[in-house]
Amino acid sequence: MRAAKAVKVMYVAAFLIALLYAMVPRWGEQSDIWETAAAIQAISDSPLQPRNPLLDLPGDTSPRFTPYTVVAGISDRLFDLQLFSTVGVWGLISLVLFLSGLARVVRTLTDDRLAMLWVLPVMLLGWGHGYGEANAYQAEHFFLTLPYVGAITYGICFHGLAELNRFLMTGSKLGLIGYTLLACLAFLTHPVTALLLFVAAFAWAIVRKGLAVTALLQIVPVLALGVALLWPYFDYADALFKGSTEQWYKVRLFADQLTKVGPALLGLPVAFYFGLRRRHLELVIALGCSCAIYLLSWLLGIQIGSRFLFYGAIFSHLCIAFFFLESGLFRRGFLHLPIVRTGIVIALLAAVIGVGTYYRARKFEMQWTPVIRHYEATQGDILEPWEDLRDFQSYLNSSHVVMVDDTSGWRIPAVTGARLVAQAKGNPLLIDEVNQRRTDVSRFFYESTDSEARQELLQKYHCTHILVDNRLAPKLDHTLKSDLEEFADFTIARPPFQLYRVKKLD
Repeated sequence: MRAAKAVKVMYVAAFLIALLYAMVPRWGEQSDIWETAAAIQAISDSPLQPRNPLLDLPGDTSPRFTPYTVVAGISDRLFDLQLFSTVGVWGLISLVLFLSGLARVVRTLTDDRLAMLWVLPVMLLGWGHGYGEANAYQAEHFFLTLPYVGAITYGICFHGLAELNRFLMTGSKLGLIGYTLLACLAFLTHPVTALLLFVAAFAWAIVRKGLAVTALLQIVPVLALGVALLWPYFDYADALFKGSTEQWYKVRLFADQLTKVGPALLGLPVAFYFGLRRRHLELVIALGCSCAIYLLSWLLGIQIGSRFLFYGAIFSHLCIAFFFLESGLFRRGFLHLPIVRTGIVIALLAAVIGVGTYYRARKFEMQWTPVIRHYEATQGDILEPWEDLRDFQSYLNSSHVVMVDDTSGWRIPAVTGARLVAQAKGNPLLIDEVNQRRTDVSRFFYESTDSEARQELLQKYHCTHILVDNRLAPKLDHTLKSDLEEFADFTIARPPFQLYRVKKLD
């Protein structure tokens, strides 16, 4: 009974932290959430024929219209919520999916009610410096990215694995159907994260049913791919093929593993220990497969495979958590165990939870200090990540196109509804288009470009407004100011931005 209550307390604490992040988001200017939120708004505006969430293009040019953003957009339309309220609600839904799915996976490995009390803290705290990439789930990033498509797909994958285990252990046809449907949904929602489910499914099936059943189950990934090819919002085949290259996205996960992954790496010797004793072989095989795929991807330069760093971390953390659970730590009689074994357990606990908590505390402090200082300085105002763009909501809407530096303008579509000339991050469906747009924006703001050429760029992209970021003033071309006076009217200044409306061009 005490264990059940402790688990409930942990869940409530996690939900309250997630609620805080939903009410006071801590997204940075370059967070992926801005494109996700813009996609949700685009679906809300037109569920069947959305526009590209960032650019003044048709919707089939964006790979962001997946089942998650489609359903979230329809819910936004039905309930008529403010966009970021919808995003916050879906972040909480993502948390429920994640925790319930993870708990179901843990129950496939043990009936001990204390297990989740070890699993969740080890997963969220047991990192070094951590990552800022999607799929990273160290505590400060986990709560920050709950509304991300990768986070919600984690929950779908965990539930899919639990359904597969139901089939493997009982022969339940409903379990097989559930696994198949959830695998297809995960793949449609975020194909890269769905690979976690397929690797885990292989490990659980090979341990529980052997090679023959495992081989037959490989029809499910093939089926998921087939379903994706029928998706009506964009060309999934094109997105998958180009998304596996480095043409549109620079890999950041093939370096600094020791400092960033940190104590999660200690799951490797624990997995070796379990392997020697033939315990938790599902975790051992899944971790081994993840490491092999990650290393092979590093050797071949395959971008998609770099995400297996995070999937391997999941299985590594589960190994560590089960080691703590089975060591009897914090249970009566633990200190009477052999001194070497006791020392190893305590040292591992200090390395994973102690070191990990130190880094998490530092990251939480970095996230929340500006909010606290702003709250104190303003006697109660909450610092929101769109604070400096709030006034522009009165001047920009979905009929407008803004010429702005691609990084400075990343938040504009989500906050105002206006489209951009260029986006900050890549798009596998529009690699050449995005690169050309970035080049043209650079020509407009930073290169010695004559007035006529600047006007041609405004006409080319149907620009209605120009937004100047004064933080980039040292880089701006010296002729830009005079050109703005010629073909644009000053509208409003909100530091560090100045907004101009383009005059009607001949």
